[in-house]
Amino acid sequence: MKQIKTGIAGLDYFLQGGLPPKVLLLSGIPGSGNEIFARQIAYAQAKQKKVAYFTVHATADYIKEDMTAYGWDIKEFEENGNWKFLNINDDEKFVDTVIKEMNQHRTIIIDSLSELLLTHKTEEVIKLLTAMSRQNNDREEFQLLLLTEGMQSPQDETTMEHFAEGVIVFNTTWSADSTLRHILIKKMRGTTVPVRRLRYNISKKGFVIETATRIN
Repeated sequence: MKQIKTGIAGLDYFLQGGLPPKVLLLSGIPGSGNEIFARQIAYAQAKQKKVAYFTVHATADYIKEDMTAYGWDIKEFEENGNWKFLNINDDEKFVDTVIKEMNQHRTIIIDSLSELLLTHKTEEVIKLLTAMSRQNNDREEFQLLLLTEGMQSPQDETTMEHFAEGVIVFNTTWSADSTLRHILIKKMRGTTVPVRRLRYNISKKGFVIETATRIN
């Protein structure tokens, strides 16, 4: 199974090389950092490969401002063609639009499936996931799809997990004096992954896995 380095400190080490280039669902509650995880990977990929970042409601300026806070300036990537934003909120042929970018060997970010589910039928989003999976044979790029837990029905969340090739869940627990964050690789089609939760922090430089601390 191919593995591609994510550029996230600690994660590539733990996974002994990186993540497979699958259609990956990144699921988390608001504030868990799943969007930071996706953008950090995309930024690392854009140094050598092309990225297509799909938005639904957020603007490109909003995304760029948020990324700049972590030191991820994508201006150069936009200028050299390694990064492009596309909005699919009003795109009736959004499945075809996404597949077209995949065929150009771009890393794909969809921000987010939850927002798509607010304006499109579940069946249409399923069609997107299945089309991406069919198109994903022998690819060497990530396809990262964001999902915000609680924005859709539990049935829709389970459905999205079923049709994705891989599922990574981001959990955050707040207490009076601390914040505990961990990720779980819940599913990864075609390969065996460690069934462990990994603690992480979000620093000024982004997502960092605490490799010394694992939760069984």
